Amino acid sequence: MEFDLHIHTSRYSGCSTIDAEQLLKKAESVRLDGIALTDHGIRWSEEDIACLIRKSGVKNLIVLPGQEVACYSTTGRFQGEFLVFGYSKSLGSSHTLESVLELVHGAGGVVIAAHPYKKRDDGVGFYGAGNEIYDTAIDGLEVEHPDYDVEGRLLARRAAEQLRVAGIGCSDAHELGAVGCCRTVFAQSVHDIPTLCEEIRAGHLEARQLRACS
Repeated sequence: MEFDLHIHTSRYSGCSTIDAEQLLKKAESVRLDGIALTDHGIRWSEEDIACLIRKSGVKNLIVLPGQEVACYSTTGRFQGEFLVFGYSKSLGSSHTLESVLELVHGAGGVVIAAHPYKKRDDGVGFYGAGNEIYDTAIDGLEVEHPDYDVEGRLLARRAAEQLRVAGIGCSDAHELGAVGCCRTVFAQSVHDIPTLCEEIRAGHLEARQLRACS
């Protein structure tokens, strides 16, 4: 099964131009089996997702709720951005990574480092956790991301291997054309959040980049 687990919609992410109904139709057209809505600090409710599916008219697409959380230390230092699955409340952007891990793991969910090796525009450091992920209890990280260069991709794959955590592929789409360009292929069936978390923890998956994101 093929999923894009990192997508932003214009409903809750001001940086995105993606209409949610059009997103579902696009995901179906690029042959994704499922997607995750991961707006910044806000989790879609199951009721809103069910309504969205009805309005879109898609028939066979699995739509899962997630969120992307920006984390800061107690001193205000940026710790990176993280995808959260399996936590029922919106987390905003005021938590430390340590508290997010405690909350999400306590609820049986998973925490994935989003683009930890995405280089900053000035080329100094990363817009993500970088090598700090080695000192965390994350459950996985993005090893395929459209903003990685060759070095970033190598660093991400090396980290996933050394940490023995899942390496996923995601588009981080903010525009419709990018949906599905990077994706995660699961060996087993994923049909809801519990099975998603189970398969991420088990690592029964493969990250792929199919094309350049437009």
